[in-house]
Amino acid sequence: MGTIILLDHAMVYVQESMRLSAHGARNYHRVALVYLLVEGLMSDLFLLTTQEGIMGRVQCISLGYNLAGIMSMLFEMVEVMGWVEESARCALKRLLFNYETVLVGELICAGAMQWYVSSLNRSSLKDTEPEAEAVSYYVMSLVGHAAILLGCVFVIVFARVLGAVSYVRWRYGTLAVLTAPCCVDAVLGVRCKLTKLGGYSWDNGRLYYTAEALKAFGLMSMTEEDGHEFLALHKLYWFAIPRDDLFVIGTIWNQSVVPCAERPCSGIVSSFGQRLGGVAGGNRRIQGKMRGIACFS
Repeated sequence: MGTIILLDHAMVYVQESMRLSAHGARNYHRVALVYLLVEGLMSDLFLLTTQEGIMGRVQCISLGYNLAGIMSMLFEMVEVMGWVEESARCALKRLLFNYETVLVGELICAGAMQWYVSSLNRSSLKDTEPEAEAVSYYVMSLVGHAAILLGCVFVIVFARVLGAVSYVRWRYGTLAVLTAPCCVDAVLGVRCKLTKLGGYSWDNGRLYYTAEALKAFGLMSMTEEDGHEFLALHKLYWFAIPRDDLFVIGTIWNQSVVPCAERPCSGIVSSFGQRLGGVAGGNRRIQGKMRGIACFS
């Protein structure tokens, strides 16, 4: 199509294509993935005591990465079950799961892990041998591992929140971006692995996705013969060769988009040349037009 994509946008596209769960995954699929990640996490905790130097730091990064993967899967499950409101979901995702601060907490964990483990060894945990004999050494080992993991979770969450707040404040001059509604985020939902804080456009209190950000997330515009425009996305499967994987997920009117029934594309597909977002159905005129544009399976 002759479209130029910047390196950071290409990295976002690759990362979205390499997400752990496929589009349309069920929660039992995610539970299975969490189990595999927990197995890797326990292996990292065991190997952490046997590795030193550079290999020890690499092991710490692996531990943080697996822990971040578990956090991501658990958040996806919460998203699917609808336990939080849309505004809270978007705020949490922008704070904790964004491309600007990903791996920051993991790298901090890698740098401070040896100091943290040494601090735990000097703490009152070393005097718990009577309790271990009374209960079991296995239970006390779980307590020690839980202390390590809770420390890592705190560092990852704190680093991501601090990084997201600082970045948004520096780039947009306001923290309202973190909580502002955006119809593109509402349509994407769990289909989006992470958000890109730098891919937004803040204009008169409204939040939009820039055209470059839409390309980075693999979002396309599909126009049918009658002139109606739709939002399309490449659907990821568990085990399949990509073929006819472009599906319609939303109906576009002006710069807004609303969800629609998912169906294969049947029109002309092109890249976006303008931003997309804001609040869908922000006025009665748009709402009336939307009633006349429906997506049929």
